[in-house]
Amino acid sequence: LTSQGLPPVMLRGLASTVSLSSTTSARVDRRARWHVMALATRGQSSDCALGRLYDKCEAVLGVLPADTPATQTEVDAIAPFMDAMTPGDLRITPPTRTDKAVGRLLGGGRCVSNGNGISGPSYLPLEYLRLHDSPQFTMGVFSFPEHGVIPLHDHPGMTVVSKLLYGRVRVRSFDWVEAEDGEDDGGGGRGDGEKDTAEKHGSNQPRLARLVADRETQAPTSPLALFPHDANIHTFHAVTACALLDVLHPPYAVGGGRDCHYFTEVECGPNGETCARDEAWLLEIECPDQFIVHRGHYRGPRVGSEAR
Repeated sequence: LTSQGLPPVMLRGLASTVSLSSTTSARVDRRARWHVMALATRGQSSDCALGRLYDKCEAVLGVLPADTPATQTEVDAIAPFMDAMTPGDLRITPPTRTDKAVGRLLGGGRCVSNGNGISGPSYLPLEYLRLHDSPQFTMGVFSFPEHGVIPLHDHPGMTVVSKLLYGRVRVRSFDWVEAEDGEDDGGGGRGDGEKDTAEKHGSNQPRLARLVADRETQAPTSPLALFPHDANIHTFHAVTACALLDVLHPPYAVGGGRDCHYFTEVECGPNGETCARDEAWLLEIECPDQFIVHRGHYRGPRVGSEAR
């Protein structure tokens, strides 16, 4: 997954990594252009596993109304095609023992101060391979070194399906307790109701979240999915070097209501409240300065936006 012979493109933050557009108007303009391109290329890429996955996503996700997150029905339709994907299908070679030794030497995942009095993990650089990017959905691969971390973050009004291609990863997922108590945030994360809740608590106030999952997953394994109201906030810790294939619908849209927000766990609530064992107080923070994702050079089959 290294960018041999190419200068790396360094990006900060998940939204800038997986999205071409940073504004709603630009996203709408691209939507019209992409619709013409999709009609021209549809049905021409199904001679490989990635092509079959793309064709299914285009047929299932590409026809949904704008800004409407995929439901369990759509996830069930694309999951078998995700499940069939292997590193070889993308011409990705899992790292060697030497590569893993470098990750251990660099020592990612150790706690350091972020300058605000809050301790957090140190971050090893990750790599992202862009497979497809359109206003309807994005497809890409995140490559983690051993001990690599994606910080705790959300997916406002989005559905994400992930397939662990190789390696072992720890996943911790949360949902806001307020939404479970009857606050409808209109999409899970940062819809209108979520904005109201954030204003009520204050952007610098911890919010109570319920721990949905805390588990380690080893490839090969079935795809994982999160929804606007289910496991929408999560973090990944690479137990070994690993790679995740992601499909996002709809994609992040910075300035369009689907920006990425980052969080850290703190000991107590805004008034010193504690929480149950299956809960946590989460405080919104800026994207950690040390969290960097390099744009990798993809060598596998090309589909969708990358087929041009």
